[in-house]
Amino acid sequence: MSEIFISYARSTEAAAQRVAMALRNLGHQVWWDEELPAHRAYGDVIEDRLRSAKAVVVIWSADAAKSQWVRAEADLARNRGKLVQLRIDNCALPLPFDQIQCVNLADWSGDMDALGWRTVVSSIDALKNAEPTAAPAPVLDHVAPKARETRLAVLAFDNLSNDEELSYFSDGVSEEILYTIARAKGMKVIGKASSFQFRGPDKTAQKIAEGLGATHMLDGSVRRAGENIRISAELVDTASLETLWSDRYDRALTDIFALQDDIASAIASALDHHFAPDQARGAIDPTAYDLYLQALAVFAIDLTWDNRKKCKELLEEAVALSPNFAQAWGRLAVYREGHSAIVAAERGLRLDPNCAISMGALSMTKPAFSNHTEKLELAERAYVLSPDDQLVAGIYHMVLISLGLLTRACSLSEARYERDPLSPVVAGSLAMAYRSMGRTAAAISTADNAIRDLPDAEYVLFLRGVIAIFDQDIDCAEEMAKLTTADGDAAALQPLVAFIRALGTMDGPTRAATVTQFLHRNAPHSYIVDIGLAGAMGEVDIAMEHLLDTIREGRPLEFTPDNDGRAASDATVTIGLFMPNCEALRRDKRFAEVCVRLGLYD
Repeated sequence: MSEIFISYARSTEAAAQRVAMALRNLGHQVWWDEELPAHRAYGDVIEDRLRSAKAVVVIWSADAAKSQWVRAEADLARNRGKLVQLRIDNCALPLPFDQIQCVNLADWSGDMDALGWRTVVSSIDALKNAEPTAAPAPVLDHVAPKARETRLAVLAFDNLSNDEELSYFSDGVSEEILYTIARAKGMKVIGKASSFQFRGPDKTAQKIAEGLGATHMLDGSVRRAGENIRISAELVDTASLETLWSDRYDRALTDIFALQDDIASAIASALDHHFAPDQARGAIDPTAYDLYLQALAVFAIDLTWDNRKKCKELLEEAVALSPNFAQAWGRLAVYREGHSAIVAAERGLRLDPNCAISMGALSMTKPAFSNHTEKLELAERAYVLSPDDQLVAGIYHMVLISLGLLTRACSLSEARYERDPLSPVVAGSLAMAYRSMGRTAAAISTADNAIRDLPDAEYVLFLRGVIAIFDQDIDCAEEMAKLTTADGDAAALQPLVAFIRALGTMDGPTRAATVTQFLHRNAPHSYIVDIGLAGAMGEVDIAMEHLLDTIREGRPLEFTPDNDGRAASDATVTIGLFMPNCEALRRDKRFAEVCVRLGLYD
């Protein structure tokens, strides 16, 4: 098995060969795509070699920086902690790779004693001799990753206030502490959806270690009295059960962000990591902060249109009371539309240039069929700043899918799943990313594991049913539909299964006429989900001609119909094209025209 994988742009093949030969002369086993076997699919071999390699050497050049393959390979290596970078010209590295050490070998002639080359070799040797830090792709039965590095689980702090309805407040404060710690350098924090499932008697070090693979847990309590707050917190080593740090804070709510930073810094110090949060935030109105936490709680329940409206109302009130509340402005931008969304996102960034949710929201406001590169860069920067924020990560994932960058979206989903394995949204996103790439077995395994671990998550039932429909397994889709409730997340699955069953009883002409009527039902709007489903039902010609006619005539093209007639987000309007529903359309040669007309070709 090769120990070193070399990633490069085709135009720099000579440089890649020189690097490969130099490494082989040092006794390393090296693989690059000159050794690609003729009998296997290109993508399968690349992925296998990437995952098995102990070090991935990325040779950056101007062409490599533009290459989707090189960036995807570099992203997977970065997520798995085995990236070694070097550059052979003066190209600007894409985000986030410009924030990682990169050796300049622009003038390297093959001298084995050159300082830059010795740095590359030293990094490779360190990776080869180190224990692996990333878990394998979660495509089989879920097993919590073994703790080989610091993995912190921030639990939902107990609500000790007299009012039980203030549980949203203690959860919200805990979530904000989680994000503050995660933003600090040197700490790997397990996602909220997973860690917040452990409450009451489940808050034991043994259960946290076994269920989440956590080496440490942060637990505590929140007591609120009017505009004052008391937070007690303790950091525990889950293996030794030793309390490494504990403290109690009594503050006014106006100091809440400073308090969160204090806690994050104390934890960092207790774990001997020399870092501190880099966000400087001013005081906010306690009522505004309370409204902000209420919006977070509504978002965590289910993002229906009614809940979106509620989130927007709460955040509008919050920014009215505290106009300098950057995080509230950023989240408000997600729920606003048109120019007002841009205003909110830009306001959040002016207040805090590193406000991740404002960057993510701004990426969603860009025009649908242009600015693709800018959209991607904004979403990518937001994710680098705050990878544990579910909304930020979700935006980045949507933008990647909407541009057809499925390999990168899959790597992102795997990284999210590793941090947050008990989140139905994260598990569902990973299953759909696998299925979009044609990795059906991995998609089914991931969805089935999520259904087993999260039996009440109808979102996962819905996605498992949709995957079954794409695979022509209508019996499985019907089984998933029977497990759903009339008003749950997966309610739409039942009529969809019934419709497909009905189509199966029709002759060819009747079926074609029914599908055509199904598509034109939404005139003047044409929804990519419906078009893709028509193709999945076997009517590729009808679906493709309808899609091209819609684009050529300039009619509105949206991802999916909403509940109240509003348009979908511009930035993700093309996401449906790269979901499994459009798989048959993507195999049609006319799909090239679709990509050109929608600005995706460039």
